Amino acid sequence: MTQSEENKSNMYNATEVVLNNNDSVIAEIPALGEVHTDLQALIEQIQAKNSELVGATDGKTSVKGKAINELISAILPITSAVKAYAARNKLVELRAKADYTESAFKHLTHAELPVQVKIIRDAAQGVLASLAKYGMTQAKLDLVDVKLEALKNASGNKDLSYTDRSSTRVALTKLFEKTDALLNEEADMLVEVIKEPQPDFYNQYFAARVIKDLGGSHTKPDEEDKTPPPTPPAQ
Repeated sequence: MTQSEENKSNMYNATEVVLNNNDSVIAEIPALGEVHTDLQALIEQIQAKNSELVGATDGKTSVKGKAINELISAILPITSAVKAYAARNKLVELRAKADYTESAFKHLTHAELPVQVKIIRDAAQGVLASLAKYGMTQAKLDLVDVKLEALKNASGNKDLSYTDRSSTRVALTKLFEKTDALLNEEADMLVEVIKEPQPDFYNQYFAARVIKDLGGSHTKPDEEDKTPPPTPPAQ
């Protein structure tokens, strides 16, 4: 959810609490009871869809992060061996190609990392026979190839994952729109019907319908609610 949506969701929950605590009043207007039931269902759907959205994002990040960490772990011993070999034999150019630490690898962008890893892997391949006494084997270089492919696959799932997240994002937005319509076009109107006989309930309801910006200045202008709820009546 955006900050604006979180603020609105809190308003939905506060409104639902008022309705839930006034069963006897709602019983006077059966249609309001139906709206209350619909509101409860929509709140549950919003929570479920938001969890789905968060899960899709976290899942994608987790898979790619794991692939990156495994690739770095595979290339680090090769990098160290190449640097040691280059230093011993005063091979400045080769030393420069492998001049990376774990921290340096982690600071590369997701696009830069596989490129740099492949440069080091290929450099090691070119002097593999000499690296034998440094503990390097073809199997260790092949493992880097496997990890490069794994990262490529993790990144390649981007389109499908983006589609899933986009679809969930659209569904969540529609649920908010549906809930707004339910409150603005039905609930608010029905509460107006019992304003005179139930003034306390009326005031409680519209007090709950105020959207409070709990995010402060963190809310972006384009995330602000464009259709605020009715202004609470004067006390």
